[in-house]
Amino acid sequence: MPNLGQVAILDQFMVKLSDKGPDELRAAPRAVPIVLAVDDDPAILRIIEAQLTRHDFVVKTASSGEEALEMLKRMTPSVLILDVMMDGISGYDLCHVVKRDRRLQSVPVIFLTSRGTPQDYKTGHDLGAVIYMVKPLKPEKLVNIVQMLVPISA
Repeated sequence: MPNLGQVAILDQFMVKLSDKGPDELRAAPRAVPIVLAVDDDPAILRIIEAQLTRHDFVVKTASSGEEALEMLKRMTPSVLILDVMMDGISGYDLCHVVKRDRRLQSVPVIFLTSRGTPQDYKTGHDLGAVIYMVKPLKPEKLVNIVQMLVPISA
């Protein structure tokens, strides 16, 4: 869970995310789902992007929680893939913000992380994640999960 200093920072982001008017909240129509992947490991981001792009998803990437928050001000992804352990705003913190934002709260969150204790799974679930995957990344499994969460219209 976020500490008190992080909560204040995260609450500032919540205000900025939630200050959008109804016209700004409407998602632009799009032919393919957008996946936002957030991880501080560029190799993981490249694998995620390559695999999901091959299956007709548009993939946007961010290397930090802060960068993802900036991107989330301008977009509403169909799925959010988060690493847990990142400097600054962690994946847990980012999920906490997303699930408190009325525009983003219905976005499915997948945690993809090297943390795999029972407490980690519980924390991810308690924060609202629908899937908790432990690294090493199994690309086809991730693709199958994303396809299950957001089927691409034929």
